[in-house]
Amino acid sequence: MADVLYFNGRFTTTDEPVLRVEDRGFQFGDALYEVFKFLDRRPVFLADHYRRLEHGMRHIEITAPFTENEFVAIVRELLDRTSFAEGIVYVQISRGEGERAHFWPENIAPTVVLYTRRFKFPDALKKERGIRVVTTADTRWQYCNVKSVNLLGNAIAKKHAQRAGADEAILLADGFVREGASSNFFAVKNGYLVTHPLDDHILPGVVRDRVIGLALASKIRVDERPLREAELFDLDEAFMTSTTQGVMPIVEIDNRVIGNSRRGEITAQLQRRFDDLERA
Repeated sequence: MADVLYFNGRFTTTDEPVLRVEDRGFQFGDALYEVFKFLDRRPVFLADHYRRLEHGMRHIEITAPFTENEFVAIVRELLDRTSFAEGIVYVQISRGEGERAHFWPENIAPTVVLYTRRFKFPDALKKERGIRVVTTADTRWQYCNVKSVNLLGNAIAKKHAQRAGADEAILLADGFVREGASSNFFAVKNGYLVTHPLDDHILPGVVRDRVIGLALASKIRVDERPLREAELFDLDEAFMTSTTQGVMPIVEIDNRVIGNSRRGEITAQLQRRFDDLERA
C-alpha cells in the first residue's frame, strides 16, 4: 500500500514518481532531511525538528520554502490523510532543480518532500535487553552538525555493523568517540553521563537534548566532552538515543560486555522518563 506523500505544494502518494533527474538532491546530495515520530497521529517534538531543519537551511543557504506555521499545517494535513496512527514522517528539502553545475542559481526554488511511513518501534523487551554495537572509523564529511542527505559514510558504517551481527556502529576519530552512525552516544560512569559536545563532529540530536534535560532535572551530572576511545571498555553503562529508538541500552561493544550485560539503573530511569515525555 502506498504512503501519503506531500510534494511541492500538493498531496499524492509514494506510488507517483516525482523527482526529476537534475534535482540537486539527487545529483549532488545538496539536500537536508528530518525524521520525526508520530503517535496517535500526533507529531512528537515537531518544533525541535523544525528548528534543526531551519538551522540546516540557513547553514547551507537553502531558501526556506515555508514558515514554521506553514510547516505545521502541512504536517497536520499529511497525518490526517494517513491511514495508520503511529509511524514516522520523512522530510527532505533539496536546493532544487536546475542544469547540472556545481554552482547553483541564486533564485533556485527548493524541492520539498514529506511522506509518512509505518515503523515498528522497539517494544518493552527490546528496550530492556538492549543492543550490541561495534566501533568503526568516522569517514563522514565535516558538517556532521547539519542533517544533510550525505549519508554514505553512515551507510557504510551501518553495513559494517550489520555484517558483524551488531545493531549500530559507534564512530571513532583521532582517538575519541563521536556518535553512532544513526544515533547519539552516551556513556555512564560513576553515576554521571558523558556525551560528545555539540560541534561540527556530531548531529544535535533532538532526543539527545531531551535526555540531557531529563538527566539534569533528575540531578544526574552530564559531562559534555569527547570520550576517549580507551574509556569505552571501562563504563558502568552505555546507551544510544535517536528518534526511532528513543533511549536504547548498549550491552556489548566490539563483543565486550558493558556493565552487567543488561540495562543499567540510570539508563532505565532515563528511558522511563523519556517514554513518559514522548507520550505526554
